[in-house]
Amino acid sequence: MANKIKEAISHNYDPVNQYIDDQARLKRSASSWQSAKSISLILVSLGILILLLSWAYNIYKKPNPELVQKINEVDRKFEQSESLDKTQEKLINGEIIKYNSETLRFLLATNNDYSIMTRITYSTTKDLLEGNQPKKIDCYIEKNGVSFEFDLPEETQLKNLPLMGLDINQAKSYKRYCQYDIN
Repeated sequence: MANKIKEAISHNYDPVNQYIDDQARLKRSASSWQSAKSISLILVSLGILILLLSWAYNIYKKPNPELVQKINEVDRKFEQSESLDKTQEKLINGEIIKYNSETLRFLLATNNDYSIMTRITYSTTKDLLEGNQPKKIDCYIEKNGVSFEFDLPEETQLKNLPLMGLDINQAKSYKRYCQYDIN
């Protein structure tokens, strides 16, 4: 028994291994193809999202024409009020002369050919524009270039009344047309 022959049978599994490798490669390529599809779909949807967000931001940030116009008006008024109230100076014979910037507003009422004027004096133009209290309010009656001021002493103006065709009591009756309460 010493001479027993051991027999070995060798099988060729190369076609089977080739089939298994082909199937694995096929699954890997299908998996890669699916990943590529998914990534491209994600990139396209991300691009569309970015476009929509940028469009929404553009709409949100687009200036409203009415609002821009109102802002420009306010800026223009602010610049005007600053330039109106600057003190005016002029050099005359080596002396600096400063001019005041009082602003006057007149209210007119007429009755029987007489003009009754209320003169409102503001310290600056800015006070007038902002609706601040006036510095002084005066009233006078006028006809044909001759005037009688209600707030000045009567004695200095009595000579003007006959030129206007009035006496002192008639002139005072027109004072009710003056507007002293300015708001």
